[in-house]
Amino acid sequence: MGKIIFTTILITFPLGQLIKFGMFNLFDVLIFVLAIWTFLQKPKYPKWFAYFLTFVLFGLFSWIFNYFIFNNILSFRGLLYLFRLLAYSYVAIFVSNFLGKKKQNSIPSILITVSVATAALGWIQYLFLPDVRFLKVFNWDDHLYRMVGTFFDPAFLGLIFVLGYIISVFKKKNLISLVLIASLAFTYSRASYLCFILFNIYELFKGKNWFRFLFHISLFTILILGLPKMLSEGTDFARTVSSYNKLENYKQTLEIIKKSPVIGVGFNNICLAKEKINVTSHACFGADNSILFILATTGIIGFFLFLIFVFRLSYFNLLSSTFFVVLVHGMFTNSLFYPHIMFWLFTLVGLGGEVNRKRS
Repeated sequence: MGKIIFTTILITFPLGQLIKFGMFNLFDVLIFVLAIWTFLQKPKYPKWFAYFLTFVLFGLFSWIFNYFIFNNILSFRGLLYLFRLLAYSYVAIFVSNFLGKKKQNSIPSILITVSVATAALGWIQYLFLPDVRFLKVFNWDDHLYRMVGTFFDPAFLGLIFVLGYIISVFKKKNLISLVLIASLAFTYSRASYLCFILFNIYELFKGKNWFRFLFHISLFTILILGLPKMLSEGTDFARTVSSYNKLENYKQTLEIIKKSPVIGVGFNNICLAKEKINVTSHACFGADNSILFILATTGIIGFFLFLIFVFRLSYFNLLSSTFFVVLVHGMFTNSLFYPHIMFWLFTLVGLGGEVNRKRS
């Protein structure tokens, strides 16, 4: 049963936001079902889980404390996000407990397939529906001539391509690497571009293949130089509107941190906190920085507990490279807590866990 649920999650991954209905995304629902199934099987828990659970419990304490401050039923949404975070961690528990060694070894290749499928849907959107400005009615950004795919967001889409590219490099899937590089270029996502470049530099300093580094960077440079530009605000690499908006978002988030630096304002209560302290904002979309998000919602204590969890993980090359890239990307958008990125990370965490027992 668990394997069927996990396989369904992998199949629905490339569909992104197409399976979101109101507040609920079928992807999240499947994760919750997998978490409940895994919990009922009484699995063995790796050592890092205790530290992660401590962070989540402190997040719950912060939410309860701030609930009486905000006195708003909408703050219950923050509690749901906290439970969602806990549910996603059970992906790692499932992988480390209930997938045999053979299936665990196939996970990286499966994630590559997921990334390529996501790219294929992205190309369909770019070629046949390059103007997605109509999505602004549904509170999405109004992108024009950018690959946004089924995620409706070029930044998150670009990160998925980079994560798939990382695995393709480790698995030496050269053709797939080229496909993902080309797909990445058409997202026009500068944060994703930076992650791609930094990963290649990181690999180069580790003494990896010089030829691959030069070839991939050269190809990527040629693609970027050849991209159609100035077709819209989003295709202008010198665009300043989005940069200004992010700086303004950082400023607002820092104001929230100043108001409650020790325990934060409660998980995902940033929008409510902005209203409470009268931060001027035409719209509220949380924090565009994963580190500032943790500091704002759980304070210095929560951030410290999160760091302990991070340092207690059992790292291997693929996981360390992936986590590094997500953290870099998380400096520009809240990538670390994006559902599909959490699934990707916790899947890899499960591969490196101390608990790896074979189940039929």
